[in-house]
Amino acid sequence: MKSTVRWMSMWMALVVAGLCLVPARAAAVDADAETGAWGGIKVERRTFPVRLSDGHVYNLVGYLYYQGSLKNKPVQILVHGITYNHNYWDLPEVNRQDYSYARYMARQHYAVLALDLLGTGESDKPDGDFLDLSESASSLHQVVQRLKATAARNTFETILYVGHSNGALTITYAQAYYRDAQAVVLTGWLNTYHPLPVGDDVFGPLLAQGPYVQVPPELRTALFYSPRNADPAVIARDNAEADFVPRGQLVDLFTLLKNPEPIPAEKINVPIMVQLGEFDAVAPAAYAAQEARAYPRSPYVFVDKVDDVGHAVNGHRNRLRSWAMIALWLRLVGC
Repeated sequence: MKSTVRWMSMWMALVVAGLCLVPARAAAVDADAETGAWGGIKVERRTFPVRLSDGHVYNLVGYLYYQGSLKNKPVQILVHGITYNHNYWDLPEVNRQDYSYARYMARQHYAVLALDLLGTGESDKPDGDFLDLSESASSLHQVVQRLKATAARNTFETILYVGHSNGALTITYAQAYYRDAQAVVLTGWLNTYHPLPVGDDVFGPLLAQGPYVQVPPELRTALFYSPRNADPAVIARDNAEADFVPRGQLVDLFTLLKNPEPIPAEKINVPIMVQLGEFDAVAPAAYAAQEARAYPRSPYVFVDKVDDVGHAVNGHRNRLRSWAMIALWLRLVGC
């Protein structure tokens, strides 16, 4: 097993090197070809009733993207970070460039379910202080159960988790305790201790807003983007469409950013891909070398560093490098 993992790691390293050597002009042509038309992508709105620890049932909304039939397709369940909803995975076209991870992966023959976590988007809004990390992980598990229970034959048999930032943290807890997925992809998250770009002087006023928190545009830009590597129009639109954040989620997020030791990453026993951006202010790729140690029970951990992107990977010009590597890695581990 160790020799197999070593071979896979070497092979992925060669692929990464090859992708990084693509000339800028050629990369731009490839991006145009890939994003020029999304014909044939079906999009369905799905609603999942979930029961939380307060005994109440809430509706969690997701959007399912796929081409052709759903049969025999692995399903990627996408979980967004704070200030986002499912639209993080389906950002609109800007200046003739497409920013939709969900539609890209549908073209790679996956079913893709992008969720609005409770408290965001079109999903129900429980009390923001009640809606913490454990409730979100439980609701995610119930979505998977519901998806499988209502599935037609030969559909939704292979579950893949893909999470960004706080969504990656939520997935880590869900997979550690419920073990629903066959592979896990985490972007913009580190379980390795590292200095934070902001402190209590910023966190405090945010938490004082109330049960639902709005992060100011200037703070979002500073934390989420590398401005020289993103279209200003994308950043402006992203800030204009930012969602509110349940305070319970924010408290847990801040606590675990300061001290990641309680995160149960060591319980995950499926293949894991961690993807970190070169200019990510929240989860910098400079700490990538230590991250694989956080997952001792995983049979294969691949830590990928993406050049020229900040925290919100999907909103940067080099997003296709990120997406292509995720698709390649999933195929490599049999998904």
